[in-house]
Amino acid sequence: MKGHLSAARLRRFARQSEGATIIEFALVFPIVLMITFGIMEIGLCMASLVTLEGGLKEASRYGITSQSTAPPNMSLVPTAFKVGNDNRLMTIGYILNVNTLDLIDLNTATINTAVYSSFSAVKDGEPFTDLNGNGVYDGPGSPGVPPAGEPYSDMNCNGTRNGPGASGAGVGAAGNIVVYTVNYNWKILTPIIGQWLGKPDPQNAGRYMIPMGASIVVKNEPQLSGSTFCK
Repeated sequence: MKGHLSAARLRRFARQSEGATIIEFALVFPIVLMITFGIMEIGLCMASLVTLEGGLKEASRYGITSQSTAPPNMSLVPTAFKVGNDNRLMTIGYILNVNTLDLIDLNTATINTAVYSSFSAVKDGEPFTDLNGNGVYDGPGSPGVPPAGEPYSDMNCNGTRNGPGASGAGVGAAGNIVVYTVNYNWKILTPIIGQWLGKPDPQNAGRYMIPMGASIVVKNEPQLSGSTFCK
């Protein structure tokens, strides 16, 4: 009498292919699904950057002219733009927020504006008088009182001289050059994408993020309505 698991029966079992496809599918499907969601997330990440660049363009366009508009919906104005009850500044924030289509939480983003007198000042910082001719800003002081220090133009009204690329509050007066900059961290939900393209999120252990940002440089019109500057 042959055993229950004879050699011939084992050979027949090894040759059977029924069910192999579903097993292969079960092994491969999670990987394919992860890659698919990763590609979708990269698409959303890029879309957020495109909408941010478009939003900055529209917001700065209003800042250039400051044409009168209805008061913005305060619930849609990012916190960074609620400064001094300035309707012009809040409207710029409102336009920026609306044009990002809720892909970015601007309340958690870093939003900076810098105001300069000319395009060269964007590169060199706020202009100063180089009293000793050493080509370096040596600090403020009172003219005629040793040490005199070096006077500068406080273009963004923050009480200190901003060097090249430094940020300060305000969106400028008529004729000023204004640099709008927004930086944010895209929180990655797909682990495989985070490990490849992201960096560790210091606020969430085991999670990843992609630093994103956009900026635009514009020049305000010679005549502005509703602008506030160095009150």
